[in-house]
Order: sequence, then C-alpha cells, then structure tokens
Amino acid sequence: MPDSWTHNNRAATTTWLTLRFLAQIPKDLVFAKAGTRTMQELLFWTNASSAQARRVAASGLIIEMDSIFRDIRGAQYENGKSLETAVNAIRDVLLNADKTVADLAVVNDEQYRFWQED
Repeated sequence: MPDSWTHNNRAATTTWLTLRFLAQIPKDLVFAKAGTRTMQELLFWTNASSAQARRVAASGLIIEMDSIFRDIRGAQYENGKSLETAVNAIRDVLLNADKTVADLAVVNDEQYRFWQED
C-alpha cells in the first residue's frame, strides 16, 4: 500500500469517504482497511456484467466523484489538469481489477488539489 494512505493525506481520506458515500464500499469499512480494497471489490465492478458495462459504470462513478471532490469538498484541478485528464487517469485505475483504493487515492491526489492541501 502506498505510504500516502494515511489520515493525514486529504486525497486518501476524501477518496475513502467519497467511496463510502457513493456506496462503493461498505459504510463500516474503516479507513485503515479500505486502502487494500481492490477495484474488483467495488460495487460498480461487481454489478457490471461485462467489460463494456464496467467501463460505462466507471465513467458514471468518475463524474460523481469529480462532482463531490470539486463541488462539495472544495477541490480544484492541479495545475495543468482538467476534467479530461482526471477522467482518463481515474478510469485507468478503476478498470484495473488489481488496483487498490489506495492506488486510486494516489491518482486522485495527482489530479486534484484538495481543500487545505499544501
């Protein structure tokens, strides 16, 4: 698990809370254990019947995450990043069965400057 999966990392905590809010992970999954959860264990993956259905579901999830990050959590895109770069980077993680929630948080951190982040 990446060293950045800590309570002190805004991208990590925001990713975890957002996935809980969107019911992608169980509400009782504690932060310490959530980082090792793989993409294939997220709800969107298990509900998709094919790779194409998974891609469509991932796209919807990305837009929901982006809205929560920016409109609710006060994040902004990092310099040189945009909705397009965020969608592409996050999709690459979401569609990789073995990537973890901690890996997703790393990509989110690369794409967004979260509220009160240096």
